[in-house]
Amino acid sequence: MSKRVYHGWYVAGAASGIEFANAATAIAILTIFIIPMTDEFGWTRTQISAATSLGAVLGATLAPFTGRLVDRIGARPPLVLGGVLVALACMYLASVQTLLGFYVAYTITRTADQGLIKIGASPAVGKWFGRHRGRAIALVFFGGSAGIVLLAPVVQLVIGIWGWRAAWRLLGALMFFLGVIPCLALIRRPPQEQGVDQGIGQGIDQELEPRSTPNGDLPQRTPAGESHSQGNILSLGEIARGKGFWLVLLSLFLASTSTAGITLHLVPYLTGLGLGPENAVGVISLMSASSGAGIVAVGFLAERVSPRLLMASLYLVMAAGILVLLTAASPSQAYLFGVLHGVASGGSNTLAPILWAKYYGRDVLGSLHGISRACQVAGFALGPLVMGVVYDSTGGYQPALIFAAVAAVSAFFSVMLSRLAQTGDAYSDLRA
Repeated sequence: MSKRVYHGWYVAGAASGIEFANAATAIAILTIFIIPMTDEFGWTRTQISAATSLGAVLGATLAPFTGRLVDRIGARPPLVLGGVLVALACMYLASVQTLLGFYVAYTITRTADQGLIKIGASPAVGKWFGRHRGRAIALVFFGGSAGIVLLAPVVQLVIGIWGWRAAWRLLGALMFFLGVIPCLALIRRPPQEQGVDQGIGQGIDQELEPRSTPNGDLPQRTPAGESHSQGNILSLGEIARGKGFWLVLLSLFLASTSTAGITLHLVPYLTGLGLGPENAVGVISLMSASSGAGIVAVGFLAERVSPRLLMASLYLVMAAGILVLLTAASPSQAYLFGVLHGVASGGSNTLAPILWAKYYGRDVLGSLHGISRACQVAGFALGPLVMGVVYDSTGGYQPALIFAAVAAVSAFFSVMLSRLAQTGDAYSDLRA
């Protein structure tokens, strides 16, 4: 007798699809547009960077509210709305003529990305899984990395043949067909959040028990990876009283500051070192491929190893990659940076929702991810602006790269200290 596929995997597939198409909003894709757009309009690097920062700030503001919304009504509304906004904004970018128009359109894409899509995608999947949560969430983040790997050379090719406006149209169409439609059709809340029987989940993966049995009793089995029973659910206020929670948030902010600025300015930096545009885009693709490999590895390792210790290790890898970039004098060193930076950035981003789910459970996963994403997005806003200002004032990126390396090392110490800070707390939320 055949068994139905667990519906959580369809949810993971749809979330992966919108993350793949969401490469349209990625700084790693925007960096390919910098040279052709600045050549046409004469904009400065600071002006381009400020547009990404403005959208990131608005996305950070929206993220905590979206997270609460995901916990209350599910992830489908924010995901569909975010996808539609990105598709429309990309179509407008294809016809933009002024800096103000660019600011409006790109701000919309970044706000939808950081304030809607990123907040809905991983919690939508995390709420469906217990035993295989690490690999399921990794699948979502892998979709985002795969999008950059595959779309970076495609965007470069389209720009070379038909121009940068055609490339924006392509990205908008992909978001509609690969992101909006699958999410509209497949994303739904898990049965235990709807107070119904787990029938839809009967299949090859019987991941989660319903919140309660038909007679109102709590289930006896707790899904693997949960650190508390369904009868002892912590509120956001109780979680926020733990010092470790805030130290991990600080580490996410510092790491995001370190990675975002480098990614946006990577192609101009590498071409300035003497690498051609094709080689520079090749580093972007390798970085994204390495990010995908790091995401998959972290997804499996996080089911067996402390997510906190994994996160700290990746911050050290991130710092090492930046030091390689600082001293890069050949294509091989640039590619080595791409590998290190990709593994570190992809893996650390993936660990955040896995860490929250492991230590705090599913019930406030959307809210926690919204708060942590807001901290990350604040870093995404600061990093590119620092890089742009440093370049326009000094003519080079070296001081900003040193700042990024220090931020990555500081993130390592922050997440390591989180365990020490939790020792005396009433609730030890981050003990490995």
